Amino acid sequence: MDEISNQPQRRIFLWTAPRSLATVFTKCMSFADGVQIIKEPIATAHIFGPECNAAEDDEMQKTFKDGIPSSESQAQKVALAFDESKATFKWVKQMLESPFPGKSFVFVHDQAYCLRSNYDNIPRGYTHTFLIRNPYRLLPSWKKFMVKLIPSFVDKPFADMPRYVVPAKFGYGELYDLMVHVQENLGHNPIVIDADDLQANPASVMSQYCHHVGVEFKESMLQWEAGDRIVGTWIMSKVHQQGDKMEEGGFFEDAFKSTEFHPPRELPSREQIDPDLLPLIDHCMPLYEKMYSMRIRP
Repeated sequence: MDEISNQPQRRIFLWTAPRSLATVFTKCMSFADGVQIIKEPIATAHIFGPECNAAEDDEMQKTFKDGIPSSESQAQKVALAFDESKATFKWVKQMLESPFPGKSFVFVHDQAYCLRSNYDNIPRGYTHTFLIRNPYRLLPSWKKFMVKLIPSFVDKPFADMPRYVVPAKFGYGELYDLMVHVQENLGHNPIVIDADDLQANPASVMSQYCHHVGVEFKESMLQWEAGDRIVGTWIMSKVHQQGDKMEEGGFFEDAFKSTEFHPPRELPSREQIDPDLLPLIDHCMPLYEKMYSMRIRP
């Protein structure tokens, strides 16, 4: 580990694929003492920043511009919101490595695929943790979200959606590759939790997670108020905060409605899955199982 990690202020990174219950996990961590939450700055650089690979006439980009309400949004009222126009990968890395006065630890959530396999963009001094989710849950949820966001995608195979939002390895390959990099090049074993375990045994999983990352766990962290008021304490881009206000449903709508972790629903059968997702699930499952074998056990 490098010199930054020797500072008293702890720094924790939670890496995921999309639709892994990471926002509700982040909401839970928001109630730990002394935390500064930073939400998806690397995803902002990848999807919305100056180095975004999207074309100017891209349908998803237009949806964000047209779908944001014209009235003053919460993002415009929150001083901690940053403008995505300055979010280069270098700027994000520098921001994540900067001091956060008055905070005992920093907790960052982001998507592994948004690194674009450029591990030089990983900020120094962080303990890297991973939240995984069964492909039978994650991929249908991801497709449903994309269709909700872009209704014209309803007949589009998931594998054919824009690569800057649905990556070539469908989230699992990118997450696994990053996990291997952390283990082999950053000098510590990754800390892995599974979303089903978290939902079924939140007290056990969260207490162990907090122990591993050096944060005090309190039972009060397992229940919180509904709504997005807590977002006012997060550092995140304006476009992400505005995205929650979009008329067709926000990025984090279900997470903000939550008040606790709910037990997982029964795993869907193959007959309940859209046919275009089944080959992708079969492709991703071996990687998920490798990561699952490394997880914190309840």
